[in-house]
Amino acid sequence: MKRFAILASLLAAGMAAAGLQAQGGPGVSDIEKVSDTIYKIHGAGGNTTVFLRSDGVALVDTKLANNGEAILAQVRKVTDKPVTLIINTHSHGDHVGSNSEINPRGDIEVVAQANTSRRMAAMANVGAAKRTFEDRLTLGAGADRIELYWFGAGHTDGDAFVVFPAQRTMATGDIFQLLAMPRIDRGSGGSALALPDTLAKAQDTISGVDKVIDGHGTTVHDWPAFLSYVAFTRQVADAAREAEKAGRTPEQALAALGGKPELASFLSAEVPIGGNEGNTPRARALNGLTAAFQELRGEPPAPSPAPPPPANR
Repeated sequence: MKRFAILASLLAAGMAAAGLQAQGGPGVSDIEKVSDTIYKIHGAGGNTTVFLRSDGVALVDTKLANNGEAILAQVRKVTDKPVTLIINTHSHGDHVGSNSEINPRGDIEVVAQANTSRRMAAMANVGAAKRTFEDRLTLGAGADRIELYWFGAGHTDGDAFVVFPAQRTMATGDIFQLLAMPRIDRGSGGSALALPDTLAKAQDTISGVDKVIDGHGTTVHDWPAFLSYVAFTRQVADAAREAEKAGRTPEQALAALGGKPELASFLSAEVPIGGNEGNTPRARALNGLTAAFQELRGEPPAPSPAPPPPANR
């Protein structure tokens, strides 16, 4: 039990460090065209997806705090339409941090899954969403239509999948990111064991998507890459169950996964994420296995790390 308490502390520390590293990393990048009406802004926290609608602009996620003006400056490069909608994929500070700066008067509609909104309500300078949904919500019609889905726990218990049907594009937030295991925030309802089931429901329910914008990566993925990721998370959960039942460790479960050539790209120990040498796909897989072991043993989650302080930008 003591060993797993130490691993839990390391996992929580890693999540906090990831947030702080995002704060101290590169700033907001130049806006990048994804399709006719969809753009992506990388850096300074999670990816921000920009969707140009007939009557305004929809943003998916708003990065760390104090990046609102930088986001709007990038939006103004491609349109003079106002921001009329903000969708938050989950409640972490590097995805909701600039909501208030972009929406100082509170007249922009903010939408989030109900669990996410409850956590946003408890966050200083963020606040609850104006509109929430449980498992599905449609916004707009025709070329402006946005489909929001929730399928269960994963990175948190409020991860939303945001689909733009006319553009055959989806934004996922951190439940799918960087072709590596997401950090499982058990303190916010996340689950390594439920993750593959949640992703499988997404792959089986959502159709007509060719491009996938993940939570932090610089690459826009195709649908087959998303399906490969879903299969990888299933193997992580299965490996954890088998190893824990046999009395083995998360490290031994990771070694077993490492023997599968098809998982090599998800388990690299040589490709640091975000410039952090300790944040490799292999290290993240071990974090995911550790979280799964904790769930299997009924251990309570460690408290979620506090969101990082505002970035000085």
